[in-house]
Amino acid sequence: MSGKFQEVLEKVGGIGRRQLAIFAAINLTDFVTAWTIMLPVFTGMIPHWTCPVTGHNLNLTNSTNRINGTSTVGIYNITMADGNSSLVQRDVCQKNATFGICDGIQYVSDFTSVVTEWNLICDLDEISDLITTIQMIGIVFGAFLISHLADMFGRKKVWISVVTLNSMVGFANAFSPYWEMFAAMRFFNGMASGGLLILSFIWPLEFIGTKYRSICGAVSFWQIGTMCLALLAYFVRDWRTLVMVTSLFPGVLFWILYRFLPESPRWLAMNNRLEEAMAILEAIAKTNKKPLPDKDVLQKAVEEDKNIEEKLKKYNFSDLFRTPTSTLHTLVLMFVWFVCTSSYYGLSLNVKHMPGDIYVTTVLLGLVEWPAVLSTTCLNNVIGRRPTMFGYNLIGSLAMLSVIIVHLSGQMESQEILITVLALVGKMGISSAWAVAYLYTAELFPTVVRSIGCGAASIAGRIGGVVAPQFVYLAKVTPVLPFILFSSLGLAAAFTGLLLPETRSKGLSDALPEWSWCGRNRTTGDDDRDDITRHQG
Repeated sequence: MSGKFQEVLEKVGGIGRRQLAIFAAINLTDFVTAWTIMLPVFTGMIPHWTCPVTGHNLNLTNSTNRINGTSTVGIYNITMADGNSSLVQRDVCQKNATFGICDGIQYVSDFTSVVTEWNLICDLDEISDLITTIQMIGIVFGAFLISHLADMFGRKKVWISVVTLNSMVGFANAFSPYWEMFAAMRFFNGMASGGLLILSFIWPLEFIGTKYRSICGAVSFWQIGTMCLALLAYFVRDWRTLVMVTSLFPGVLFWILYRFLPESPRWLAMNNRLEEAMAILEAIAKTNKKPLPDKDVLQKAVEEDKNIEEKLKKYNFSDLFRTPTSTLHTLVLMFVWFVCTSSYYGLSLNVKHMPGDIYVTTVLLGLVEWPAVLSTTCLNNVIGRRPTMFGYNLIGSLAMLSVIIVHLSGQMESQEILITVLALVGKMGISSAWAVAYLYTAELFPTVVRSIGCGAASIAGRIGGVVAPQFVYLAKVTPVLPFILFSSLGLAAAFTGLLLPETRSKGLSDALPEWSWCGRNRTTGDDDRDDITRHQG
């Protein structure tokens, strides 16, 4: 999204009231996408439960019983008269024992969830996290598919289509009679969310001048969306109602905004719809009190940008591994992205297994990201990218390592506030490290493979998102196990990141190193690379 068109955009005003309004309206997509992606935190909550038991002269032992022929439930058996029953609470299932008959689960909670709806405990206790994994897989597919559709058919049409899909599927999801149907539809919600995350980043920035893109690119309503979801879930305790509300409200809101949002002027210009692009640029120029753009200048800028894009198409994924240095940079960044994403989503989703109030903790986990982003922006420019990313990865890892120490001391339940504070510090560290990784990735890869490199790192990150729910599931083995994984991976990412060169106060590289062209059959020569150097950056 650089080149001659950006120069035209700068002339009509890099940023103004109209552009800020467009940016804010489109960025609301992050607000509701957070609802979709983080919804499993509340729809998958696990309550305490009790079990009515019928038996004959039962002893004070633990036993396991089948429920509906599928789940095993551990209960405390007590001595009682023939035919009588007793409610005995037992939240941990045990296997390889049969004594007594469980007449059905009774949940002790003020909320409902998919767990209470379909008895997803004991033998089925992995299903809730599996559903979240399926949603995350949908995000991977959606990011690929919908980004390509947006390039083909335009940002605006694809955006409203995906918003509509997300709302319709989400609403239908609230009426799922079986968990299998619920899981299948969460895949499509994930697809929609993956595409919306891409569109909410690319589309608004195509209205913003180069000088302001880094600031605007760091702004996201994701954190506010997460906090508002916790507030909404606090008041809406029925999971089906919560799914309906979080699906219908975004659809209605965005259909209202749709009529006021313009298509990306850059996409219009690059697809030979210059008149429409000119109309949008003229409206921006009038708002910013800048001179109107010249159509001939715009057409020439578009032609030059198209030539550059054609040259960039000669590069592919294999170019990231043409030299030892580029291979090292690529693998390290992919690993860092994997760790940051898996830890970020893992900590966010693991809140249901942590002591304390789930609603308050979720709000705090969203709130802590604001100082994380602000401090990262300052430290990046003061001490550099490498020490900042190292420091925040280290802080996050040590915080999660401290949770392990508290657990080993046997005070996990009694130190509720301490555990919450450590989780918040861990989340802040991971969020900050991820923010640095975004910038680091864009700066380390040369212009000719920058998009490919960022895409590769993003793929690694999405894989991290897919495995995150499975990391969370390990908390059912022991509550501290996810923290062992997060801290270990975080420490590895911290020290691995030191292999990357510092990029602070250094210009962006535009071409691959000269010696990396040796032995390659390319038609692009030095003149082509110089041309790219002049117009990319």
